[in-house]
Amino acid sequence: MKRNTLVIFALLCTVFFVFSCSKELSLENSVSTIVAEGSLWDTAGNCLPDSVHGTFYNGVQPGGDTAYVEITVDVAVAGVYKISSDLQNGFMFSDSGYFATAGTNTVQLKPIGTPVLIKPTVFIVSFDSTICNFIVNVQDSTGLGLGGTDTTSVPPVDSTNLSDTAWKFSEGLNAYHGSIDTAFVIDTLGLKYLTLVGNTPSGDTAFLTGILLLTGNITPGTYSTASVAGVYLTTLNGTTPVTIYQADATTASSGSVTITITSYDSSTGVVQGTFSGTAVNSSGGPVIINNGSFKARVT
Repeated sequence: MKRNTLVIFALLCTVFFVFSCSKELSLENSVSTIVAEGSLWDTAGNCLPDSVHGTFYNGVQPGGDTAYVEITVDVAVAGVYKISSDLQNGFMFSDSGYFATAGTNTVQLKPIGTPVLIKPTVFIVSFDSTICNFIVNVQDSTGLGLGGTDTTSVPPVDSTNLSDTAWKFSEGLNAYHGSIDTAFVIDTLGLKYLTLVGNTPSGDTAFLTGILLLTGNITPGTYSTASVAGVYLTTLNGTTPVTIYQADATTASSGSVTITITSYDSSTGVVQGTFSGTAVNSSGGPVIINNGSFKARVT
């Protein structure tokens, strides 16, 4: 996995670790009903190897036989599985099947959809309680004569997430803002989280907020970091994530941040909200977060 996105995925893993509860599975005696368990990480907590096969072109629907992504899974309990990435740049990856044995297994994720933009595209993939990423480089194409379907006549790209104030907040005299890299709902351990991941304009600091969707849907309302949400601002020291501000269940003794989803348009996928309250800084001391807001298109 690409380490230049380490800070984002370290944050994601923190969110899902803090707010996840145990799965309850109703299993019959048949081995086919057992849900596989395991990890996408090695013993050091690094993502296991992945490899991208084939060539991906904008406007061309990739064929799953020649264009796919292989990921490595460390299976702890054999059983049925379904592994999917998030939807990015018009396409995603997925596979389902059965792990017959525990140990190292390789999964071939097939593409679904059609790439839109010519750019390296980052996908998030999860299995059990672990999350990793892989990058697919979408190349230029007219969409003709390449064994796919011409879909180059695509609507304009929504610019909501590209605004440099798609998220913002202040702490004392410090003001932070930036664009949203990705906004999605992820299902892990049977729980659904609205997750917004962004960067500052300099690209060296990542913003993340995660909200546990108690109803399974994005719903206007208030969510507290003391129980069902998290807000993080993190930078990197080399390859080590360094927290600037953090508010989640582990910092609740110092106070909490209240996140309010003010609106959600299911037809456009645009969610808006505000946040403010008490977080902790890198030294663990309480700080006041003010004037926080976000507007993002969820994909």
